[in-house]
Amino acid sequence: MKDDHDPIVSKTEENCPENTQEKSSCCVVEPDLLPFKLFYFSFFGALGAVFPFMSLYLKQLGFSPREIGILAGVRPLLGFCSGPLWGTCADRWRMRRCLLVLSTIGWMAFIMGIGFVTPPRITEDRCQDIGLNISIDGNISVSRNRVLTIDEALPSSYTRLLESRGWMFDSEDLQKVFNIVFVLVILGELVQSPTSSLADSGCLEHLGNKNLNKYGVQRSWGSLGFGAFSICAGGVVAMERTSFEICGISIHRSDYRICFYFFAGCMVFTFIAALLYRFPKQEEDKSNGKPIPAVMGTFKLFCSVHYASWLFVAFFMGVSNGVIWGFLYWHLENLGATQFLVGIGSVVNCLSEAVMFFGVFHVFKYVSYSTFMALGLLGYVCRFCVFASVTNPWLVLPVEIFQGCTYAGVWSALTAYMCTVIPQENLATMQGILHGVYWGLGSGCGSLFGGILIQRLGAPTTFWIFAAASGVNLVIFVVAQKFTKAKPIAEPYEEIVSYNPKKQSDEISYDKLS
Repeated sequence: MKDDHDPIVSKTEENCPENTQEKSSCCVVEPDLLPFKLFYFSFFGALGAVFPFMSLYLKQLGFSPREIGILAGVRPLLGFCSGPLWGTCADRWRMRRCLLVLSTIGWMAFIMGIGFVTPPRITEDRCQDIGLNISIDGNISVSRNRVLTIDEALPSSYTRLLESRGWMFDSEDLQKVFNIVFVLVILGELVQSPTSSLADSGCLEHLGNKNLNKYGVQRSWGSLGFGAFSICAGGVVAMERTSFEICGISIHRSDYRICFYFFAGCMVFTFIAALLYRFPKQEEDKSNGKPIPAVMGTFKLFCSVHYASWLFVAFFMGVSNGVIWGFLYWHLENLGATQFLVGIGSVVNCLSEAVMFFGVFHVFKYVSYSTFMALGLLGYVCRFCVFASVTNPWLVLPVEIFQGCTYAGVWSALTAYMCTVIPQENLATMQGILHGVYWGLGSGCGSLFGGILIQRLGAPTTFWIFAAASGVNLVIFVVAQKFTKAKPIAEPYEEIVSYNPKKQSDEISYDKLS
């Protein structure tokens, strides 16, 4: 049942006539929407080719779980700071398209730098340190008479999720490589952070509130691209898997440069799509000499308890995603999963995302946005419980279907909810805040603290902790929505945002509040 206090319901129904909502853009080729489909498919395809395998790639370079957690955490935390800043600049100085193009170039330059960094030198100087010819942990001895697998050579305390391969490499060389990757991550994120928020703001601005239901259809192409290139990259990498012997131990190694080749190819098409992007409302306001839009009202909106609870749930879901994307595949690999299974897992959750993005706005006719956010938290409870308890990695695949609800549905609800209370002039600011909190602060904290918890407590215990935390946040959100009401922005805008009467059906009127 719809929430009577949900402002989105009335505004969305006002601006989205019934016959417009029923018409699906999947059945009609709309040339003006092709750049958005191309951008989402190629951009998220590029991410899908690299990021599911990033922790495995860094592990193969010899980085410890703590170091991987730092790298995975610093990147989105920087995005939390720089994303809203870039979005504010894009709105204030009406330069969304320029920043979008520059940020796509930054993605290609810095990610490719990480992918082709010179690996540290492998050495056998530390063979005695891991227990060759001596007792390991006081339990077993290892000799050079035969080649052992890593599980046979090391005791169970060393073969848990966060077992590090740093002992294989020269320590000074390994530290040098880590420093290079760390710098590339920092510089890259400062340039890359506004890409997704600017792409979303351009799509939302083009659609307007009247056609907001088409946003999910455009965004579904991103999930399709992510899944398609995940399985392609994972399959090719799995075929190139080799083994080598060091200190009498047989270790598997994969050529993850293949993933970065896929990434580069996808980013070329992303750059082309970015050049085709248009921001008609912003370009019209700039050509007409309208005053610079005020953006502080967007920040002040989240000072109220009602909207702050939405932002906090977005933050926590970002934390959960940071833990899952940072360490789930590493956990599955230690349970016996291959790169092909990793790719299959990405395909399953990406297909569920695509289906949910495609049909979620039809679901919103019957389920309020706040209810859907609560369902998303419940989905995380189920997913973390399964991650913590399974011993067969293939059993994780069925629950990855919940990714459609926990990410695609939740993100659509969050975006649609905020679009009805934020003027189009401030869309980049709003998307910058949402992306910064979800993918920046949330994902960064998840990667950082998830790595610390997993190293100290192990993966299963950490997943149980996040399952419990999801349940607690579910209760907090439901209580906040029950006892608070949505209110308009308290402070007035600095200007009157006018609009063309011919476009009255496409936009919401925002007059100066007095």
